Amino acid sequence: MLRMSAKYYNTEHIHPYSWDQVAQALFLRYPNPFSSHVLSEDTVFRDVVGGVLYSRRFLTKTNKIPKWGERWLSGFARRVPLVEESTVDKETRTITTLTRNVGLSNFMSVAERVVYKVNPDDPSQTIALKEVWVESRFYGLRSAIKSFGVERFKKNCEKATVGFNYVIERVQAQQNTLREIGNVKLAEFQEKRDHLKSQAEHFKESAKSQAEHFRETAENIKESAKTQAEVIRDSAKSQAEHIKETTDHLKESAREKGDRIKEKSTALRKMASDMAKGHTTVHAAVEADE
Repeated sequence: MLRMSAKYYNTEHIHPYSWDQVAQALFLRYPNPFSSHVLSEDTVFRDVVGGVLYSRRFLTKTNKIPKWGERWLSGFARRVPLVEESTVDKETRTITTLTRNVGLSNFMSVAERVVYKVNPDDPSQTIALKEVWVESRFYGLRSAIKSFGVERFKKNCEKATVGFNYVIERVQAQQNTLREIGNVKLAEFQEKRDHLKSQAEHFKESAKSQAEHFRETAENIKESAKTQAEVIRDSAKSQAEHIKETTDHLKESAREKGDRIKEKSTALRKMASDMAKGHTTVHAAVEADE
């Protein structure tokens, strides 16, 4: 910080946005339509220590010379480099930025500190406590230069707040757009998911129905095969019985024919025997007559 002789000024501004929204837009402050004097910004270091985000950035801004000083200060550069160091403490919900110039310090040294905290009267808003210390080692114009620095800070404070609000609003609009797109995509995804789920259920039911149909068909085929097997078995049994009956009938018929042939044969043998006996008797009678 600058020495005690520096000129000091502080003011409070209120951002109509929550602390989280301010924190999200903190490193997006530039560029904006109200910060044309900021020419460049570069982040050279960033780290998280103990849950606190620490950042260091280099900025380049225009260095406007007051008209009353152009006679003595015309040789000074029109651009000035600055270092911005910041901490973001989510635990205490505090953001602190400290900005100081690292060039033209003989002409004017400026240290600005802004502390952003939740508005205790309205948590949806954020209070920015802005402080500045201005010092100069330019002999003969020190007081005028310090007063000029403070007055310039006062004017820039208003523009900085308006510009930051513009950026926060833009970030919120982008996030709302992305959120809406996300909701649409989510709705489309859910619709597709439900459609796929419905198709899966339909396929499942169809597969289940087909499986049931196949099972019933298999059961029917099984029953049909069983019935056909029983029919074939009964038919074979009936045919076997018929063949057996036919065979038994043929055997009986053959036996009867054999018996008849046997009886005829016996009768013929007896007839032959009787004829033979008759012939013998006749012959004997003839011989007796002789």
